[in-house]
Amino acid sequence: MLNLNRANLSLEPINGAVNDAIERAAATTAKLPRPYLGVSIVGHECLRRVQYDWWISPDLPARTREIFDRGHYFEERARRLLIAAGFKFAPPETLAFSAVGGALRGHADGIIIHGPHLLGAYVIYPLVWEHKCLKATSYREIERVGLGKKHSNYLVQVALYQAYLNITNPALFTVTNADTCEWLHFFVPFDAERAQLWSDRAANIIAATGASELLPRGFDDPEKFPCKQCPHNARCWR
Repeated sequence: MLNLNRANLSLEPINGAVNDAIERAAATTAKLPRPYLGVSIVGHECLRRVQYDWWISPDLPARTREIFDRGHYFEERARRLLIAAGFKFAPPETLAFSAVGGALRGHADGIIIHGPHLLGAYVIYPLVWEHKCLKATSYREIERVGLGKKHSNYLVQVALYQAYLNITNPALFTVTNADTCEWLHFFVPFDAERAQLWSDRAANIIAATGASELLPRGFDDPEKFPCKQCPHNARCWR
């Protein structure tokens, strides 16, 4: 007789045991909250989530932490490829800024100060370079409609880098497709109004948090996206 039952290796005891050990190890190495508000989290439309992301380490599974580390890996790979193509980056010490008495800080992925001749593309140096590594669906969505629809937080991040680093030439944004290793490169023009708006919001978040004031939620239903996927959902609605 033919055995038509498919094996599922994920159900094997060794798989569960090793993954449980990894989860326990990841829980013991969780990073403590930063003493400053980072630009990379400022742009979320829910101000309360920004506060939580700043002050409370979310209970993330090891797999999610690996996704973050994957982004760092692909960022470094993209930088090496750009350098090999003839782009020159500013020294690492020029990438950081501090504002609001040190309570707001940011560190750009890169500042490109020179590059090769690019057929059909006009580039003004220096420019801020930002990299993201995203799943294929997000990659394709950005490819079709840009960052404004579902990834406006990245626009905020870039605008604040451009403003505080005083490099207002169009930034170069690179997206790596985590599934296919394709690259998407496009310009992000400087938006002074966006930079001012979110700089003011960041100052308000810092002031409210310092006064132990919990800011309003951005959404009103814990069972619907994006509340449902927020790592602080239970704490926020408790």
